[in-house]
This record gives sequence, structure tokens and C-alpha cells, in this order.
Amino acid sequence: MSKLLRFLVEYKLREVDKPLTAYVIAVDALGRDDGFDTQIDSYPRVQIGRLRRMLDHFYLRENSEMRLSIPYNHYEIVLGPNEPAGVNQTLHGKADSGVAEATTEVIASGRKRTAFLDRLLNFASDHIGPVLATVVLIILLALGALFYLQQSAKAEVTSIAYPEIIVRGPEGVTNPAKRTQVQMTRSYLVSALEKFDQLRIFDGDADTQSGSQYLLETSVLYPLNDRIQLRLIDRDTGEVIWSDGVNAQSNEALEADLDRSVVIVASPHGKIAQHELAKFRGDYSPGYPCLLQFHQFMRYRDESLLKPNLECMEASAEQFPDDPYLMSMMVIAKNVSEQFGDRHAIDGLSKDFALKAAQLDHDSAVATFAVAQSAFYEGDCRKGVAWGERAVRLNPLNSRIMGYLGLYMLACNLPEGEAYSVRALELDPYADLVVAATLAMQKLQRGDAMGARQLSSKYLDSAPGAAPGLEISYILSTAALGDKAEAQRAWRSLIARSGLPKTATPRDVLSRWIANPVLIRELEQDFENANLD
Repeated sequence: MSKLLRFLVEYKLREVDKPLTAYVIAVDALGRDDGFDTQIDSYPRVQIGRLRRMLDHFYLRENSEMRLSIPYNHYEIVLGPNEPAGVNQTLHGKADSGVAEATTEVIASGRKRTAFLDRLLNFASDHIGPVLATVVLIILLALGALFYLQQSAKAEVTSIAYPEIIVRGPEGVTNPAKRTQVQMTRSYLVSALEKFDQLRIFDGDADTQSGSQYLLETSVLYPLNDRIQLRLIDRDTGEVIWSDGVNAQSNEALEADLDRSVVIVASPHGKIAQHELAKFRGDYSPGYPCLLQFHQFMRYRDESLLKPNLECMEASAEQFPDDPYLMSMMVIAKNVSEQFGDRHAIDGLSKDFALKAAQLDHDSAVATFAVAQSAFYEGDCRKGVAWGERAVRLNPLNSRIMGYLGLYMLACNLPEGEAYSVRALELDPYADLVVAATLAMQKLQRGDAMGARQLSSKYLDSAPGAAPGLEISYILSTAALGDKAEAQRAWRSLIARSGLPKTATPRDVLSRWIANPVLIRELEQDFENANLD
């Protein structure tokens, strides 16, 4: 960003007659090669957009009369009055001063810089004329903005160190059609991956490293020109974590394979998360290590790990209060703490966490879904569905959002929710097991005991530990198919893991894993009908 800002200011001061284009920015400012195609790669536009937003944030705090800005749909930097923008409203129409306001130190330093600039500008205007005074002002404002960008980079040290993915295309592809296709593939991957909040995506080498770095490389498989190879590499060790070929015979086939690849790489339980978990196994430090443990807990629901998970999530919220992804996960953590009877394990209300997440990043799919979850928890199905469907539109590849939206809709007696959960399992081989268990129970209620048992068995085989929901659906579907001996064996195994005596009732056993009393009553009746005594 500093490099790009410096280029734009120097270009303006040179008073070049030729209009500034995306191609010039890509090649001269951002270091792309001469063959860069702005029609298929939006990299310069994306970077100009980032710089535009950072300048806007800087001048919200800088109390100067003039400012640098980049008009929308333009690339050239301009000098104009620093007019305050309209106050943004929150979801309830009230300004969130806590999110927008700067610290006292930053405000004070900004006022000092402004006073210094005013004195220097007056001196320049009196002694060297208004034209040179304007040049001086442009340079000084650029220096001030550069200082802000540098301070912002330092401030990021205190932010959560999410993994970074650098998406690279192959070098030396001479075939024009294949080169275009590979460039489109890279752009598609960047666009899809950027929608996952728990990752940081770069199109090209990253200048800084706050978390683990990975390379996602694309290459052409010669002589098989109908395949493009993807490789995910740990940049620190050079280890190839995952590799696969995608079908490039048509755009439809290519997009379908790329979607599948993005989910495998970027989902909460995907290849990067699994690789990171191996580094941080058992690490409940605030921030990203804690989020990894919490995702694991939510997938397998091991009650013995509840306490350390809630404690580290509470500590993470205190240390990183302005992280929208973390605030979104706090909605789930608060609900889990209440489900298991520890209402005070997480300080705050789930709806407050959700609103803050949405205020911090209103275009985030995860933050949007946090509002939906909060509404569902409060029994407002209409609002939950509206926000949930918006979250799916923002990131149609987030299987967790899609799967849980389906579950919540089913709980609201909206049968169309099943399609969302089915799609989540189709998208993601690492989906949360509760989604598979709920769909198995749906099949069982429709009389499809064989389908329920097959689905339960498939995901039980992939579960490394306890999966009570799947075990319950497996037991009931097995009993419905008439295999009472196998159903009794699985039931005794579930009782043993509950720590209860062999004579325990279904209600006692089910209560160890299920907090919803209505669901317990329904399942209790199902077990009585199965007659497993």
C-alpha cells in the first residue's frame, strides 16, 4: 500500500497527460509482467480499492482541511477538501462509536501533525508561492498517510494471526488460450478464498507474515491440457499438503472442481485447518490456536473439552475485541455455554456479539450468519432465515453456514432447510457431524431406515472419537431394520461411554449430550418403540 501510494503521488506530480490505467498500475506500481491482462485479473482494481479505504480511514482521524483521495472508478489520486462523510448507522440506526473512534494517543498525535502541516503550509505559501505550496501539501499529506499505513501495520501485530494463502499462477505458459484459462483460474481462486474470514488471501507474494503462510500453486499438466494442477504447500517447510487436478475441459466443469477444491482447502476443518491443528494440538492460547480447538469441539462435541474451550474463547474476546470472525464464533460459544448449563462461562449476550461482528464487517458471511444464529436462538425464525440466506449468498461455499442454516430451519418446522444441509454434506467431506446426524434422523422419520443407517455408518467411520448424534441415529435405524442384536450392542456401548450403569434409562443417557428437553422427549419415545431392553 505504501508503494502504491508513493507511485500515485509521484505520477500526479509529474503531470503526465496520459490517463492512468489499471495496466500501468499493475506493471509499473505493483510489479506485474508486461503480459498482464486487466480484463481477466482484477488485482490492480482490488489494490486501489484497499488503498482508497485506508485513505478514508486515515482522514477520518486527520483533522486537516485538505486530503488525498481516489475517486471511485478512477485510478488517479486527487487533492481536495477534507469533507466529513455521513455518519454510518448500525443495524439499529445508532452509531457505534466504540468501533470507529481512535485512541486518545492517535488523536493527539494527529492534532500535532495537523498543526505542524498548517504552519509549514503557511510558510510555503508566503515564501514560495501557491503552486509550490500545493506541491508541498501533496507531499506532506502523502507522508502523513504513509505514516498511518506504517502504524496500521504495527497495530496488526496485536490482531489474530490467521493463516495466509498466496495464490500463484504458473510461469512460462506460452499458449495464449491456456494462459488465459490459468489466469482466470487464479482470479477465481482468489475471489472464492477471500470469502473465508479465517484466512488471509494474497494474489502474489505477501510482504509481511503474521501467521503461517501457504502457497496455492496452479500449473498446467502437459500434455494433458484439459487438466490444471493445484498444489497446497507449506511455505516454511516446502511440504506439499494437498494436490489435485481440476477439469478444465469447460468453464462449468472447471468452476465445479475449483469450488470443491476451495472447500477442501479453506473450510473450518479443511486441509489448512488440519495442518495448523497439528502444530497447535492441545494449545488453548487466545486467538487462532483457541479458534482451532473450538472448531474441533463443535465438530465432535467432546464434553470433557468444554471448559478449556470456553475459557480460551472468553480470553480471546478480551484480547481481540475487534475481530469480526472471533465475535461471530462468540455467538456459538455463548449458546454452547448456556446449553451445558454454564450461563456465566461467557460474559455477554449472544445477540451483542452478533451485532458487533456485523458492525465490524457487514459484508462478512460469517458475521452475517452470526446475526441469523442469534435470531434462531431467540426463536425468531423469520429473521434467522432472512439473515441466514443472505450469509449463504455472501459465501455459497461455506458448508458450516449452509449446514447449520438447514438445521435451524428444520427446527423451525421449515422442511426446505433439509436441502441446505444436504448441500453442505455434498460440498464438504469434513462437515460438522451434527449435520450428518440430523439428516440421518430426517431420513428415519420419513421411514427411510436404510438411508439413515448408511449415512450414520459413513460418518461414524470417519469420526476419530465420540459422535453421540450419529450413534443415536445408527441405533434407531438399525433397530428399525430389525437387527436388534446390533442395535443393542451399539446402545450398550453408548451407555458405557456415558459413565452410567447398564440399567440407565434412555432419558438419563440422552441427557448427557442433549440439552433440548423437547428433543429428548421425542428421542425417548423412539427408543421405547425400538424396545432395546
